Formats: sequence, structure tokens, C-alpha cells
Amino acid sequence: MNHFFLTMHQASEGDCLVLAWGDPADPHHAVIDLGRGADYRALRPWLAQASRIELFTMSHIDADHIAGAMPMVRESTAPFAPADVWFNGYAHLAAAKARRNPLEALSVPQGDKLEEGINRFGWPWNAAFAGGRVSVDNRQALVPLTLPGGLKICLLSPGDQELATLEKIWNKWLRKTRLRTADEDEETSTPPALEVLSVPDVNTLAKAPFKEDDAAPNGSSIAFLAEFDGRCVLLGADAFPSRVAASLRTLGYSPERRLKLDLLKLSHHGSKGNTSPELLALIDCTRFAISTNGTQHSHPDPETIARILAADPGRPKQLLFNTRQPNAEIWENIALMTRWNYVCIFPDPPAHAGLEVEISRFLDTQ
Repeated sequence: MNHFFLTMHQASEGDCLVLAWGDPADPHHAVIDLGRGADYRALRPWLAQASRIELFTMSHIDADHIAGAMPMVRESTAPFAPADVWFNGYAHLAAAKARRNPLEALSVPQGDKLEEGINRFGWPWNAAFAGGRVSVDNRQALVPLTLPGGLKICLLSPGDQELATLEKIWNKWLRKTRLRTADEDEETSTPPALEVLSVPDVNTLAKAPFKEDDAAPNGSSIAFLAEFDGRCVLLGADAFPSRVAASLRTLGYSPERRLKLDLLKLSHHGSKGNTSPELLALIDCTRFAISTNGTQHSHPDPETIARILAADPGRPKQLLFNTRQPNAEIWENIALMTRWNYVCIFPDPPAHAGLEVEISRFLDTQ
């Protein structure tokens, strides 16, 4: 059987993901985000020796996804050689805004560190989109893109609206996260101590009113379906669920014709504003992956896990965490797991490499 794995590396409170597919002895790879600076440095030895990196995606400019790229772009030579890089820089946001309002003049300020690094390394940049914006509204996104080795990617987020919204605050956000060219690297501050919470009340949490995330950087997230050998994973980055749901509806999915997923990597580390009841109604999935150490924002939010469990109480389910931490461990409760028919999967200690997940249909193995 062909190899198809997702590794959720340790990435502080963020994402540092590697997809691997094909021949287990010589697989193809896609790298999605780099977490914080220390997370990149831990992964760098693997990056330096890895072959067949077909895609490097920087999903968006939140520091817990992009800060790891800052020490990388200061290196004298590129540490790896991706066949394509997907990243929406300021020029791509401006193009999206101009497309929505062609009468408004725009100027392009100095690019950030990652833009400079991509250019200095001579990496292909958004080649799959003819150098243009990675957007569901780009005509190159109308059909699935096929990477070497047979991985098919269907873009779900962002759209031009989300990119144009981010354009308005691009410089302000980069200053806030200290990712402008002249700034020092942004690193994680000393995390607060996390307290173990009480046993969640799933029914009550699942019924809590849903309010969608509205942070512009999150809305600009590159999120996509990746399909290989009859198996499918949705990598949600920090995308808005309404954007992802709209894309799935465009593809013909509905509550009556749900998308069969073998794995869902939850958007925004399980934040309660990024996995909506509407989105859950469009997918058929029993395996849910969460990347976060729980610092900064205490993710995953209990409302998100409760919505997942209440939406499908009968079938066996897996909650897969890349870090053993209090906001995850509260779900490792025998009474809850028995009542809602799920198990929790954590990395084996010391878990320096995070969690490697085979992308396969969980129910098919029962």
C-alpha cells in the first residue's frame, strides 16, 4: 500500500506539518508552516536532508505559523529546495483588492522577510498559480492541482475577499508580530501555567452559540484538500469555516452529499470560532487532528470538541493531539470516551517529533 502520512511536529501553539506520500522508501513531501523559531530549528536537520519536497506552503502571517521562517531566511543558502512555494505576499493581496475594486490605486510597500527570502533563495513562488495569488477566485484554482507522485490538491481558502481584507492591515500586523525586515525575530514568551479544567459537559458546550472568527490574517489562510490513493485529508490552517464551507458547496457537497474525509486537521488549533456546525454538516469524518501546546489561547476550545462529538455520537472517533497538555487531557476521560464513543491519541514520550498519523479510514480498521 502506498504511504500517506501527516506528521504534526511540535510547533509551540502553532502549526508545523509535513505530508508524505508515495513509496515509503522514497516518499514525496509537502511542508506546511514552520511554527516558531525554535520549532524550525528542531526541524531543520530533517529539512536539510529530505528529498522530494514538492511544496512548501506558508499558510498565513500569524507568528505561530510563520515565525519559524525568520531564522530560515537569514541563512546564507536555502536549507531545502521546494519545487514550489505557496505564500500570499503583499503584492498578491493588492492584486486581490484591485480585482475587487479596479479603480483604487495601490502601492506595494517593502516586502516582509519571507518575501525577501523566497526571492533571494530563487525558489519558485506560487508557480501553480502562474505566480499570482493563491486564491479560490484565481482561475488556476478551478481544477485540482496534481503534484509529483500523484497528490491532488483542491484549494478551499482563501478567496479574494479575505485577501483584500488583510491588505488593509498588512503593515500594522507585521509590525505587531515583529515580522518586518528590520525587526528581530518574534519568539514565544514564557507561557502561562495551564490549569486542568473540570470535566466538560458536552451537550451544553455543543449548544453554545457559534460566533465565527473574524481575524483578517486567519481569513487569508491557505487551506486545502489533499487526496492520494483514494484517501483524503483537509488541512484547515486558521481558515474561516464559512469560506471552507462555501468552497465545499461549490464542489457539490451538502448535508445530503457529504465529503468523505479520512482526516480533518482542525482550523486554528481547535478554536471555537473556526469549526462551525455548518462545516461539520458538510463532512463525513471520524478522525480529527489538533496541533497546539495549549499556550497563548488555551486551545483547543472545549466547544469545538463538544460540537464534533455531538454531531456524530454513534460512530467510533479519534481525537489526535500533537502535544499532551491540559486542554487536550481533559478529554481523556473514561466516562466521556465511553459515552461519546471516541479515543484520544497522544505522542509517545518524549514526543520530540510530534505525532505521525497514517491517513486512512478509521472506521475501515475497526
